[in-house]
Amino acid sequence: MFNARITVPPQAKAGEAVEIKVLMRHPMDRGGQSDGKGGTVPRKILNRMTATYAGAEIFRFDMHTGVAANPFVSFRTRAVETGDIVFEWREDGGAIYTRTARLTVV
Repeated sequence: MFNARITVPPQAKAGEAVEIKVLMRHPMDRGGQSDGKGGTVPRKILNRMTATYAGAEIFRFDMHTGVAANPFVSFRTRAVETGDIVFEWREDGGAIYTRTARLTVV
C-alpha cells in the first residue's frame, strides 16, 4: 500500500545545497464513500512526512485530504556531514513508515 522512491545525490561538497526528491506511492483515500454494506470507507491518508539529517529535522510536510494520490515533494538542504537522512511518514490509523538514504559529504 505504501512505497517511496527517494532520490538523494550520492555525494556532495560540505556546505553545498542538495536537492532531495521523494515520490510517495500511496492511494491517499479521502474516505466517505459507501462500502457497499451500508457503511462508509474511513479516511486513510499519509498525514505527515518528516526528514531528519545530522540530528535535526530538515523538512516537515503536513498532508490533508486535498493532496492527490502518489504525492511528490522536492526540497533542498545543506550538506554538513556524511550521514543518513531518515524519512518518516505517519498514516491515518497509526501506521508509521520509515526509510533512510545516505548522503556522503566529501
